[in-house]
Amino acid sequence: MNRSFSEHFKEYRENGYTIFSNFMEDRLIDEIRYSVKEDFDKYFIENPNKPRITINNLLSNEKYIHLFLPKIKNKMLLDFTEYVMGPYIQLDSYELTGFPSELNNEGNEVAGWHRDAFNYSGVWGQSKNSSHREDQFYIPPLACNCITYLQDMDANTGQLRIIKGSHFDYTFIKSENLMKPHKKESLIKLNAGDLVFTHNEILHSGSGNSSDKTRYFISIYFQRFGFPHRDTFKHPLIDKIKKRARNDNDKRMLRLLGEDPNFENRERYFWEKMKQF
Repeated sequence: MNRSFSEHFKEYRENGYTIFSNFMEDRLIDEIRYSVKEDFDKYFIENPNKPRITINNLLSNEKYIHLFLPKIKNKMLLDFTEYVMGPYIQLDSYELTGFPSELNNEGNEVAGWHRDAFNYSGVWGQSKNSSHREDQFYIPPLACNCITYLQDMDANTGQLRIIKGSHFDYTFIKSENLMKPHKKESLIKLNAGDLVFTHNEILHSGSGNSSDKTRYFISIYFQRFGFPHRDTFKHPLIDKIKKRARNDNDKRMLRLLGEDPNFENRERYFWEKMKQF
């Protein structure tokens, strides 16, 4: 059942995440898994002690761009991201990560609690001399992670763990407890193709993959325009995307790839409008 943006945002605001079911169709999931299997099998053999392998810079990857470019142009995804963050979004990273099978894993073990890039709770969660914990203000995220899973997520494949509301309350987990279950955690059961859209302040963790297959997810990490970014915006394939966007007057796509020369002036214009509101 499709939900409205306001329904998704209500869940997102309260819990720090929302789920878009069936974001990716089965045909594309199968095509991606089939296309990348050989490369990931090779990477796992070459790096037997790595818990995960990532292919990043997907928009400048000649072998895989045809699989991944359409999803970052998805209108619903971009519309909702701007609904959450405002018309400020830029790409930080677009990557595919694989987790090898660990049959000796006890199953669903905590991989490590963390908040994502550009969070401030990790610093202020340790502060003992501030009253900020009393306020419980909702603040729009400086970044959002959009994670699409390419298999069902359960106790065998390793569920996503989220501490709901931790984007409000500055929950802090000491280093000795980062690999342990948390009393407030929720284990999120998902189907292949579901997308989880997270606030960068939410505390979350993956879990061990005790299934007999590689576990994959695709991460599109959006951030506020102008922030430092992991992916390159200087590549012939990126230039091609930008050229098409200029021809189509697609300012949103250009901003997504770090190009918006009028951004500061436009933002200041609306600051002045806000003073009168």
